[in-house]
Amino acid sequence: MLVRNQTGGYEFIDFRESMPAAGNETMYSKNISLSLYGGMASGVPGELRGLEHLHTKYGRLPWSTLIQPAINLARNGFVVSQDLVNYMRSAITGNPSGNFLVNDISWAIDFAPNGTQVGLGDIMTRKRYADTLEAIANYGPNVFYQGAIANATIRAIQNTGGIMTHEDLTNYTILSRKPSQITYRGFKITSGSAPSGGEVALAVMKAIEGLTALHVCNDVGSD
Repeated sequence: MLVRNQTGGYEFIDFRESMPAAGNETMYSKNISLSLYGGMASGVPGELRGLEHLHTKYGRLPWSTLIQPAINLARNGFVVSQDLVNYMRSAITGNPSGNFLVNDISWAIDFAPNGTQVGLGDIMTRKRYADTLEAIANYGPNVFYQGAIANATIRAIQNTGGIMTHEDLTNYTILSRKPSQITYRGFKITSGSAPSGGEVALAVMKAIEGLTALHVCNDVGSD
């Protein structure tokens, strides 16, 4: 995430998920589906640490106040939209476990509470998610990376073939990277640096700027 502070400076905060320490570049070479399904598809989550950093450095409202609307939505329910219907269809298509949203009790509690998958216009709740968010709101992000929630996360991942460990969760840290900047037609443009795609976009813009300038020179020369 690229953040512009009150003095006009920029900070590029990298809190993407990371590979577990036991991972390597050949871990999916024999079975690419492992990168999509099951415990091996899980990276070490970093979003919560990133949000913690943002709140500590730039936030004004209390942490719990910011999370409360999400808690209310998950606990009280929301209308299943067409986007969610499409996402559920995509998630089960090609999955070797079939319709895990219905057949796997850990998913069915939310996605098929009455034995049938929720559909367009139904009211869906995520009460366990609400409990997790409430714990994070009350006790901070550490409650997610350590303790009972972390234990449940690692157990679920390892029971489905994953390699993530408690140490992976505990050791996750965000990275503050130097932003990339260019001038484009007299304007200064700032974006995220590698490994984000921002640096590629800036390079494309500079290439276009050069081609445009060359085209103008050629037009002037032809006159």
